[in-house]
Amino acid sequence: MSPGIIIPLAIATVALVLFYLWYRNKMSDMKPDTDARSLPAARLTAERLRALSSPPWRVVYEIGERHLSAVDHVVVGPGGAIAIETLMLDRPLAVEDARGGHLVANAAIERADVDDLTSQVGVSCDLLAKVYWGTAQPDQPAAIEVAAGLVAIDGHRLVDWLVGMPPGPLTPAQIDQVWQ
Repeated sequence: MSPGIIIPLAIATVALVLFYLWYRNKMSDMKPDTDARSLPAARLTAERLRALSSPPWRVVYEIGERHLSAVDHVVVGPGGAIAIETLMLDRPLAVEDARGGHLVANAAIERADVDDLTSQVGVSCDLLAKVYWGTAQPDQPAAIEVAAGLVAIDGHRLVDWLVGMPPGPLTPAQIDQVWQ
């Protein structure tokens, strides 16, 4: 064979191999995922909160992270304004030691933006509820007080905990005013 035929034949073979590798890569990218996708944790909390009766409960759903940092919902009801952070984890069974005060301070910092908004109408946000959407814990209480102003809640029983809260100082008019 002459070199005039071998060189184009080699180039065509290399081009075909490269095209095949590129094509196979593109086809594998187009395959549907076989991994099960879970719902975002905030969506689970929103769906559970939709079961609350309105009035007396008012809910601000799925707040973006750029607005109120880790707080993804705000619930206003007879018990007051509650900032909610949703986590897709199992709720810890043992409560961390809060003697150092760092848990109280961190909870106050996380709910500070909500408190700034609600305090404009004379209501403070004194509670951060961390809602855990891991394994259900029916043998444990629905909520565990971690520190002053911080509660860990089993997401499966979130509405039961909210409805079972003792009524607080807010009147229906104040609830509507905070919600607006």
